[in-house]
Amino acid sequence: MLLTQLSPVDTSIQALPKFIQDLKHLYVLFQQATGELLVTGDNEADPVWNIYFYLGRLVYATGGKHRIRRLARAIRQHSHNINIQELLEHADLTTEAWELKVIEQAVQDNLLTTEQVRAVIQSSIHEVFYSLSNQKQPKSSWKPLESLVFKPVVALSMGQTLDSVVAAQQRWQQAGLSHVQNMIQGFSFDLAPYINNPDQLDVMLKAEAITSKTYRTLKKIVNGKNTLWDMSIIMHCSMIAVMRSLLPLVVDGIVAFQEVPDWTSSKWKLPSKPQEIVRRGLVACIDDSPQVAVEMRRILEPLGYEVLGITEPLQSVSTLLQRKPDLIFLDLIMPNTNGYELCTFLRKTTTFQEIPIVILTGRDGMIDRVRAKMAGSSDFVSKPPDPAKVMQIMRKFLQVPETN
Repeated sequence: MLLTQLSPVDTSIQALPKFIQDLKHLYVLFQQATGELLVTGDNEADPVWNIYFYLGRLVYATGGKHRIRRLARAIRQHSHNINIQELLEHADLTTEAWELKVIEQAVQDNLLTTEQVRAVIQSSIHEVFYSLSNQKQPKSSWKPLESLVFKPVVALSMGQTLDSVVAAQQRWQQAGLSHVQNMIQGFSFDLAPYINNPDQLDVMLKAEAITSKTYRTLKKIVNGKNTLWDMSIIMHCSMIAVMRSLLPLVVDGIVAFQEVPDWTSSKWKLPSKPQEIVRRGLVACIDDSPQVAVEMRRILEPLGYEVLGITEPLQSVSTLLQRKPDLIFLDLIMPNTNGYELCTFLRKTTTFQEIPIVILTGRDGMIDRVRAKMAGSSDFVSKPPDPAKVMQIMRKFLQVPETN
């Protein structure tokens, strides 16, 4: 799809989507890592997304509600001679990354070349990343692995992949389509457009507002079964061109959108229950600046940790007693109290005698370190929080595993 085939751009000064921010932090932490990133979108009831890395390189991405449709689109985009339904006939959806087994079978049957396979996998990865970058509050969990269950066929640079997704989003905005999300409730490219007012469409044809060819095309393609992703492939054009062609009809109420299920077949083996993200624990961040907790979330949420941000230090004790975090990051300089006093108080309570308390401060002098130690702190980290330093703390006190 042309939407994902754009030149990389400089994203250093842009407000990036949360998913992309998480991946950039993850890359800093695990540049040579092998593992799987599990992601839930805004609707946590939806299936999990799976992103696979091998030695820090991006090798596959799948998951979400339309795994089968996505695979079919990617194959159709790069090979026009495959009967996709026959190819999928014996798919076992209970196995991990089952799409790669289907692709492997297509290679053995001489239906796909090695170059086509690479293109199919890259298209799938780009589509997954674009979909996740449109999620407002995705949650991620990193699962380190000794090895993958499949042999990687591609090894993409995560930075370049993220840049291409951001470039695609910029192109969408520059085309004047950023308002579509506000106009269409729950908008995503997984929605399927359909003719909501066929009578009005007939009136447009009679008034020669549209050609008979356009009329027949709309009746055939805008049928409530093809998602916007699907239409991009069917029409051999970018998503921008698809949306521009539909937008006047959407404004006039002729075209509307609906959710559609993924493809299914009675012959397929289906998973018994959706995969769940592993939650490793709770980390509290007590700081009067909410931005510090935001930074901590960016670092720790991809690892499966929930971050509890507390900006009112005087209310922190009751909140901590209710939630019982596994580790506490505590700012030194706050209104009405300071980190030394709060740390001393917490250490006098039975509940917090053994919980690691790590002092956060912009003052990194020897006297501050000694005073923090005397107050009962477990360690000391400078602000703003550095991902590598935070990871050292997590490994030291919570046994976060080293990655390959």
